Amino acid sequence: MNITLRDAMIATISYADIFDYPLTEEEVRIWLPYVHKYSRRSLKKMYSSYHFGRGQFETRKKRAVWSADKWVYARRVAKLLKIIPTIKLIGITGGLTRFNARDADDIDFLIITAPKTLWVTRGFSTILLDLFRLRRRPSDTKLRNLICLNMFMDEDGLMVPLKEQDLFTAHEVLLMTPLWERDGAYRKFLQANRWVRRFLPNAWGKRNQELDESYSLPLIHASGFLLQLIEPVAQFIQLRYMNSRRTTEVISDKVIRFHPRDARVWIKRELKERLTRANVPLDKIFYGR
Repeated sequence: MNITLRDAMIATISYADIFDYPLTEEEVRIWLPYVHKYSRRSLKKMYSSYHFGRGQFETRKKRAVWSADKWVYARRVAKLLKIIPTIKLIGITGGLTRFNARDADDIDFLIITAPKTLWVTRGFSTILLDLFRLRRRPSDTKLRNLICLNMFMDEDGLMVPLKEQDLFTAHEVLLMTPLWERDGAYRKFLQANRWVRRFLPNAWGKRNQELDESYSLPLIHASGFLLQLIEPVAQFIQLRYMNSRRTTEVISDKVIRFHPRDARVWIKRELKERLTRANVPLDKIFYGR
C-alpha cells in the first residue's frame, strides 16, 4: 500500500502516544506501518518536526522500573506452569511487553496449548494459580502482579481471523513476548501470522531476525495425550460454569479470550482523534486500505 513517510511517522507516534509511550527515533523506524524504504535523513528531520510527548519520557522511565520487577515475577510464575505438559508457550501481552506497565497493573499471560487440549489446559492452569493465589479473579480490586490468564490458543489455530487482521492486532502479535516455549511454538505462532508483514514490515523483519539469530528451540515435550481424552469433559464443565457470567469473551474450539473491555474499540477511537488533527486517513492506516 502506498503511504507517505509523513503519514506513517504521524501514525506511529500517535499510536504510541495513546499509551503515554514516547518513542525514540529508532523505535519510530521499527514501528513505521507499511513503509519499507525511506531516507534516514528524512526520517530524522520528520522525527524532530512531528514528535510530541517528550515530557512523557519521565513517565516511561518510571514504568520501566516497575515493569522490570514484574518481568522477574512473571518468569517465576511461568516456571511454575511448566509442570502442565500441554502448555506449549507462555507469553506476555499488554503494556508489560514494552516495559510500560504501571505499578498497580496485573500481568497478562497468553498461553498456547497442544492440539485439542485448550480447555483442559485452561482448567489446570487456573487451578494451579488459584492454589497459590496468583490468578486475577473478576471480583478482585487490587490487581498488582496478579496473573490474568486472558488468552488461550490451540496450536492448530494460531492464525488471527481475517476480520481481526488490522494495525491493532499486528502490534499485539509482534509485541507478544515468550517467557518460555516448547517445540518451536513461538516460531509457529509468527509463521501462522505472516500477514502482519503488510502492516509492520520493519518490526516483522526485526522480530524474525532476533528469532533466527538468538532463539534456541527446546526439545519436544510430551503433548499430554492422555489429557486430550478428558478435553470434552473439561470444556463442558467450564462452559457450564461460565454461561451465567459471560460478557465479552471470545470462545471457539481454538481460542479462549477474556477481555472485559475491547481494546480494539477504544484504541481505534483514540487513534482516530489524533490522526484527524493531522489530516491522516484512519482506515488507510488501521486497515491498510
